[in-house]
Amino acid sequence: MRTERVDVCVIGSGAGGSVVAFEAARRGLSTLILERGPYVRGADMKQDEYEMIPRLYKDGALQFNTSMDLFILQDSCVGGSTVLSNGVLLRPDEAVFRSWASLGAVLDRGALEASYDKVETALGAVTPGMSNVSRSTQLFLDGAKALGLTPRWMTKALGDCVGCGFCNIGCVYDFKQSALTTYVRWAEEAGVRVLADIAVERVRWSAGHVRGVDAVSGKDREPLRVEARLVVVAAGAIGSSTVLQASGITRNVGTRVSFNAGSMITAEFDEPIDAFDGDQMTAYLLGDGFLIEPTHYPVLSAALTTPGWLSAHGELMKNFRHLAYAGALVATEATGRIVQSPFFGHEETRFHTGPGDITKLKRGLDTICRVFLAAGARRVILPTHRFVEIRSAAAVSTLHTAFREAKEVCFGSSHPQGGNPLTEDRSIGVVDRNFAVHGFDNLFVCDASIFPTALGVNPISTIMALADYASPRILARA
Repeated sequence: MRTERVDVCVIGSGAGGSVVAFEAARRGLSTLILERGPYVRGADMKQDEYEMIPRLYKDGALQFNTSMDLFILQDSCVGGSTVLSNGVLLRPDEAVFRSWASLGAVLDRGALEASYDKVETALGAVTPGMSNVSRSTQLFLDGAKALGLTPRWMTKALGDCVGCGFCNIGCVYDFKQSALTTYVRWAEEAGVRVLADIAVERVRWSAGHVRGVDAVSGKDREPLRVEARLVVVAAGAIGSSTVLQASGITRNVGTRVSFNAGSMITAEFDEPIDAFDGDQMTAYLLGDGFLIEPTHYPVLSAALTTPGWLSAHGELMKNFRHLAYAGALVATEATGRIVQSPFFGHEETRFHTGPGDITKLKRGLDTICRVFLAAGARRVILPTHRFVEIRSAAAVSTLHTAFREAKEVCFGSSHPQGGNPLTEDRSIGVVDRNFAVHGFDNLFVCDASIFPTALGVNPISTIMALADYASPRILARA
């Protein structure tokens, strides 16, 4: 059995884990990152969806909740979700933090804002505006303004982005300022070691004190034992809950799971717009309980997103150059759970979309339809499993009777949150204000799993800011 001895062991190399590991190394602590997925650098990436999706996404991007009405996209690679994201850095509304406080999540807001500033500066975050804006996004902006709406430019960390449109399968140019090209790289330069293709089996502990981590390495599942003075679990909303449960730590673990989840509207225009030519996401529109992001995908992902069956789907895809897309995201209720399957030996995500979530989703989709029609779209197609097209603003109201439940539409999320809520209230929480698991002196959680409720905006900025905020509190125990 291979044995490693370090001061700090971080489970997960994404937005949370990479920041904590870097800060630990800066303080002179020997640090080891354990990552479930492979180490795929930019030079090893390709603009080939057939190869990169199964290589970089957990379960080949084929995860669902147990009721099969919510698809869940998760990373499985060094750098985590930041590698597969669009580099969007949005801060949530202040109301989110007020709701967290009402649940016992006590944060120093001034210190957290300073961490947001610090992380965004480190990543070179900018508001690119019209740089690399696709024609489809420009049409969305035109339609929104025609309706008196006020879209905003995103803050992003894409470095010298060339607008290739393949953000969701990595960055072959290494321009995107993901954790892979920033905090992981900086951590390694400071002495952190990253072990990829490591499956963590359990955290070893007794009497509220962690001794280390048991894992297996590679396809041969070679045993690996890590002796550590301090363990930080940062494997994501689903992964961190799974690690804790497998370790016999179960009180409130896997509860209050929520999502930024949504559906896409497809719009068809008379003229070719070549939506794939440019940055995938550059602008957004805030609404009443929803966030709209005009976007687009390379052809394989677009085919998976575009509605219709057989000939209807085929005709749309033949007209791919004429299609534009926009998604409505809603912060779902925190009613989900992560549990260990009694039958299959792996985790299950149990979540049922509430009626309030569907109401907000419909409002968002309604707005997208009206915006694209105002921009001159010949028709918009709903994300319903039954093919429904709308050709006029007067007909948009039919959307509200086109579906009632999530199972009737293509509904999904790449932003799972919660599972290990941060709160001083031990009756509902898993970690305290110092990010320590309740009842433990050297076990911490620092990722999206600590969110008591969903943010409603892309979460990477908040995960990284919270990791920076948490680091001195965590590392003081090392």
